[in-house]
Amino acid sequence: MLNFLPSPLLGVVTFLLVVFNTVFWVTFFIPVILLKFIFFAPQFRHRCSRVLTAVASQWVDCNSLILQIMHNIEWDIEGPADLNPHASYLVISNHRSWTDIVVLQHIFRDKIPFLKFFLKKELIWVPFLGLAWWALDFPFMKRYSRQFLEKHPELRGQDMATTRTRSGHGHHPNALRKIQKIACLGD
Repeated sequence: MLNFLPSPLLGVVTFLLVVFNTVFWVTFFIPVILLKFIFFAPQFRHRCSRVLTAVASQWVDCNSLILQIMHNIEWDIEGPADLNPHASYLVISNHRSWTDIVVLQHIFRDKIPFLKFFLKKELIWVPFLGLAWWALDFPFMKRYSRQFLEKHPELRGQDMATTRTRSGHGHHPNALRKIQKIACLGD
């Protein structure tokens, strides 16, 4: 709709709207995050995670609306039509920019469980998002450089151990323990 604006301005306005949308929805996260942080009862934390996922789904819906209003994108999506929001999937994507995440969330919203990404542990410090990712049970992985692993070979494969540990994590259908299909996107 607003794609008549000059590209640089359109990009800046879109980015600012996505940032504002993120800050807006994360403010709804804060009370639930505090409860989740304070109480360690697994059933209570599970309920908190479900509430947070519902809020995050609204966040994704608003991001999709921003894309539609700002860019009027015509999506040409090919893939299986029988995706199930109650099944588990492993989505593999050639990550190139921050927009990949917004696009993947748009494409798969309401078709598969809420997307979760394996993240570098340093990303937990990203303002607003780091807290949201922690609260949504995104797995944070510690990655080591080749040089570091040469000096500390006992740490080799630790990131894979984290992946295996997280594969059986939680009560959510998006836990990786029962992968039914693999969707490959990108190059």
